[in-house]
Amino acid sequence: MKYIKKFINWLGEILKETLAQTFTLLGFFIAWLTLTGTAKDIVGIAILISLGLWLLTIGLRKDKPEEIKKKKASR
Repeated sequence: MKYIKKFINWLGEILKETLAQTFTLLGFFIAWLTLTGTAKDIVGIAILISLGLWLLTIGLRKDKPEEIKKKKASR
């Protein structure tokens, strides 16, 4: 049950991050559509790999509660 809750929270984070980057992803897609041949294949694979890595590293970019308190206190 604990792992299911973590997985659901992770999916929620993915949704939030993806919505925050809507225009970047739209730009990637438009750029990919304008290409032809091998360039389209290579760029498409690169976009998918970078998107996958970006989504998998959400937890590394997230601030921990202690760090948030330190940032507020230092202002």
